[in-house]
Formats: sequence, structure tokens, C-alpha cells
Amino acid sequence: MPTEKVLHGHQKFKNSFDENKKLYLQLANQGQHPKVLWVGCSDSRVVPEFIVNADAGDLFVMRNIANIIPPSDAQDICTSSVLEYAVLELKVEHIVVCGHTGCGGITALVKGVPNDSKVSDWLKYAHKARASTNDNSSILETIKNNILMQAEHLLSFDFIRANKNNVKIHKWLYDMHSGNISFFDEKENCWTKINL
Repeated sequence: MPTEKVLHGHQKFKNSFDENKKLYLQLANQGQHPKVLWVGCSDSRVVPEFIVNADAGDLFVMRNIANIIPPSDAQDICTSSVLEYAVLELKVEHIVVCGHTGCGGITALVKGVPNDSKVSDWLKYAHKARASTNDNSSILETIKNNILMQAEHLLSFDFIRANKNNVKIHKWLYDMHSGNISFFDEKENCWTKINL
């Protein structure tokens, strides 16, 4: 049985559901039409809908350890099917690859995990992002490098390359200490805090 917090949380959701019934029924009856595919980390502290204050139906979300996108030749059916469905069926206009500070997956990559573990097998798709140094700053540098590398992996898929004029790829970093999001500015070749 789920925890009391989860059960009480569901009751709060039901109250919210009733208050927003028009939205939920519209989504149920007319289907989903999100404009954004969010590729993020499974970390329980980093909830995409909270970070961008999204409503139901705004984001199509794929989360896994260290926001990894195995390249197309990896034959990872789970990831590739999400990408294909988002781009070809839902016709998303944006793909956000969002990493975060304090990522446990990237910390494990930098500090090392047993070679025979499933986590190690998964993190091989981020291995080239490892920072060259081995100090405390190397984890943050590797997190940033990983975001850039996973965005490159997106372009290994034919259907994404074929739709590159219709789908914009965004590289974001969420800071858990401040709540800020930075994006990688291609023109300036640096990370810049999002300011509206």
C-alpha cells in the first residue's frame, strides 16, 4: 500500500481535478498536443512540471538517470520510441534536454560505479562527457558536458535530423540551490541564466 502522503496527495489532486475538470476532460476527449518534449533526470527532486509551472498536457516527458539519450545505433527501444512518437506523431516543436546540479548519475560517473552494474552500463552513454579534471568542479563540468552530448545524440536519429527545421533543441541546466535555469547559448558558447 502506498504511503499516507501519497494517498493524501491523491485526495488533493482529486480536489484539484474537480476544480479544473474542463481542462482534464478536454485533454481526455481531444487528446494531447504538447509543444515540448522534456528529456530530464529521474531524480525525485527535479520535477519538470514544477520547474516550469506546466499544466497537464503542456509537456511530453521522458526521464531517466542523468537525462541520457542513447544514440540511434544503441538500439535503445524505450528512448527511441519516445523520441519518435514525440516528433512524428505529436509533432512537438521543442526538445528540452535538461540536466541538473547535484545529479547522482553524473556523480557516479565521475566517482566510479562497479563495472558489472546496470547503472554503469547505462552511464556508458555519458562517459565521453567526463571532465578532464578530478576535483569538485569536475562534477558540474561533466553535468554540463553531458547535456551538450545528449543533445548531439538527438541528431543521430534520422527523423530528428529530417525535422530539424521544425524542432528546436534546447540545452538547459537546472540549479537545485537557486531554482534558476541556464541555457547553453550557441552564439556565445557559454551557459547563460534564463531571464524574461
